[in-house]
Amino acid sequence: MTSDSTQRHTLTLLLAMDAGGSFTLEEEDGRSARYSAALVGHGVARRLATPDSALLSLNFDPQSYEYHTLKAFLGRAPVRAVEARLEDALRSEMRAAGLGVLDGAILFRLTTRLAHAIAGYRPIRLSMDMRVLHVAHKIKKELPLQSTVEELAREVGLSAHRLTHLFSDKLGLSIKSYVLWAKMRRAAVLIALGRSLADIAHEVGFADAAHLTRTFKAFFGLTPSFVAQHIRVHLH
Repeated sequence: MTSDSTQRHTLTLLLAMDAGGSFTLEEEDGRSARYSAALVGHGVARRLATPDSALLSLNFDPQSYEYHTLKAFLGRAPVRAVEARLEDALRSEMRAAGLGVLDGAILFRLTTRLAHAIAGYRPIRLSMDMRVLHVAHKIKKELPLQSTVEELAREVGLSAHRLTHLFSDKLGLSIKSYVLWAKMRRAAVLIALGRSLADIAHEVGFADAAHLTRTFKAFFGLTPSFVAQHIRVHLH
């Protein structure tokens, strides 16, 4: 499998699921390298190929603690090779996740354990604002989002200008980018469940199926039809 070039509004941990397996990442400037595990930063353009291993791709929500700890670990690098200390039991759970046979609670714990399995990973002190978390939660739960930034700001007692800056400061991306991420994560799950593109477009807030397809391919580097046939998708 080779993807088109993609940029995501999340931090991504890519792991070859087979012991000794690897994949290739090509960056926007044409440089490419092989990895068994890699962190890819927010907004980094890349193309992915996985010729010799099944692949687990974890896209960490900017609301999550792991997103911020891994972002600090990545630093200013767009892509960083990491050493993932994967015991047999952890690899077994990864394969089960790929097959879609883990329940939500186990899958949630797995994402945390995989972050902690990275050599050199350290928890960090994080200052978060509950007003930002409220707005992010509302965006994800109320798609298609009808509220304007001004209305969201009034809910938490802020001006639109102040909320815009506070949101970017605390979560590391703009409200507009977070709305797109929320749409894409919901769309990916519904596509994997076999829902029609027209229904999904209406549910998550796109003008039509064609608009959804173009945006989805730009975001993930894969067509909705490929995801529906070949990819397991889970949210936590």
